[in-house]
Amino acid sequence: MRRFLVIVLAFLLALLLGFLVYMTQTADFGRQVRVNEQLANLRRLDAKWNESILRARTGALADEEMQRVSRDQLGRAINGLSQEARALEDLVLVANVARLQTVYDEKLMLMAEYGRATEVSAKALSSVLSSVPSAQAQIRDLRAADPGALRERLEEVRMLLDRLSATSMEFSAVSGERLAQEIEQAEFKLLAAVDVLPGAIRDTLRQTVTTLRALREAQPRRDQAFARLYYFPTAPRTDALGTSFAQTFQGALEQRELYRVYLVFYSAALLVLLAYVGAQLFRSYRVINIVNLQLKRANETLEQKVELRTRELSDALKHLKESEAMLVQSEKMSSLGQMVAGVAHEINTPLAYVKSSLESVQAQLPQLSALAVQTERLLEMLQSGNATEDEVTSQFTQVSNMVREMREQEAVPTLERLTQDGVYGIGQISDLVLNLKDFSRLDRTKVTQFDLRAGMESTLKIARNLVKTRNVVKRFGEIPLVSCSPSQINQVFLNLVTNAAQATKEGSGTIIITTRRVGDREVAIDVEDDGHGIPPEVLPKIFDPFFTTKDVGKGTGLGLSIAYKIVEEHGGKITVESKTGQGTRFTVTLPIQSAMARAA
Repeated sequence: MRRFLVIVLAFLLALLLGFLVYMTQTADFGRQVRVNEQLANLRRLDAKWNESILRARTGALADEEMQRVSRDQLGRAINGLSQEARALEDLVLVANVARLQTVYDEKLMLMAEYGRATEVSAKALSSVLSSVPSAQAQIRDLRAADPGALRERLEEVRMLLDRLSATSMEFSAVSGERLAQEIEQAEFKLLAAVDVLPGAIRDTLRQTVTTLRALREAQPRRDQAFARLYYFPTAPRTDALGTSFAQTFQGALEQRELYRVYLVFYSAALLVLLAYVGAQLFRSYRVINIVNLQLKRANETLEQKVELRTRELSDALKHLKESEAMLVQSEKMSSLGQMVAGVAHEINTPLAYVKSSLESVQAQLPQLSALAVQTERLLEMLQSGNATEDEVTSQFTQVSNMVREMREQEAVPTLERLTQDGVYGIGQISDLVLNLKDFSRLDRTKVTQFDLRAGMESTLKIARNLVKTRNVVKRFGEIPLVSCSPSQINQVFLNLVTNAAQATKEGSGTIIITTRRVGDREVAIDVEDDGHGIPPEVLPKIFDPFFTTKDVGKGTGLGLSIAYKIVEEHGGKITVESKTGQGTRFTVTLPIQSAMARAA
């Protein structure tokens, strides 16, 4: 019962420690970066809108395509902020994001209203600028036709129209009360001139007055829309939302700091407790040592047992030195074991048509045997001289018929072809078995000059059943022979090719294998795939022993760790580059004269 209580207490202490450690984990700065990025996108979008609004005072508002892109950008930014707020489980932030979206939607509506007002103002100005030249042309014609009393009056109207063109353009760009009054006074003067001028120009002047009045009435509406739009509070609302997010992140950070303080005090208490337990254990060990000393004196055979135990430990040490090499070999055989079905299929295919060829040859043997028997009988008749001419003729005819029948059936060429097929199939099986033998042998100390390209070809043959549904691209550059342990290097290649095949899709996956020279003393082998890639949080642990991202039973977690150690023992290095969703590239760099060769 006491032991059970101790176990329960230890479990609770460990559980509390785990809880404190979990609560002190580093804050998710990635979420904070994403929130700041989305807020920055909103600020840039708002600034772009304000710039477009200012440009619209002298031109047209942004076109429909730019407005559509702006709406898309706004939707992405708001959706991103909404997702982050929901992930933080903060209802206030969710509501603030919704209100901010409403503010931006209202600004879009005001922009549409401002665009319509700008369009009306622009059309009014265009009408003024088109009617004034027409009136001026008619005035020139009247002056030429009637140089009398109306000449001075026509000149006044012409000068008034000249001033109206410039005043209208200035009023359209920078509206003001002074310019509006000038245009209104010009309208009165033109209407007064209509009564004294000939009828041909009256309609034109009335049209000019109408366009001036339309411009004077449209411009204030545009200015009002501009004022409401330009000073709309999107920027303060965006800054306020950013402040809310910052406060939330700061609160989470302060909470973690508080739990760190708790963890420090709790760890100190645990250390005190452990020190007490250690003291008790030390006291117990002292008692045990006293008892052992008494037993040693009482036991005359204890020294013999110690000597025996020492020998056992020495043997265990020797076995331990062998364990590392055996572990490498075990992982190698494990890799081969995972491909047994594929290798069996690769052997079974040529074996099947070797068997078929031999069965076909066996089917032809009775006919050949019968021909040999009948031919031998004909020779005996000819040699003995006892057979009659009819018997010899009959026997010769029978042999000739059998020979003709075999010639028609092309028996001999068929046998040659079947024999060649069988020899070819046996050659394929022999090649595969030889590759398996070279790969599986335990050659820890054998260092030789090795062609890495041939080693990769051998590895691809072993893994053919695994990579045959992938597109394997070989870019073998010229590289020199490398001093290394071929079996161990092949093990590295097999592990990288297997991982690349398992990371890609069947039928559409691509594996690119490249060999190249690096400087004067090294060569490099790249194994690249277009698979799902390795997550950034997993990448630093990819070479750790017993670390694997595969399902239970599909990986030991030792493949890349052993590959890393093999390459390191050869004086090389292995690196990995990966992007999630784009693929992974492993690069093995080996010295031409390896460390193992120099040690040998």
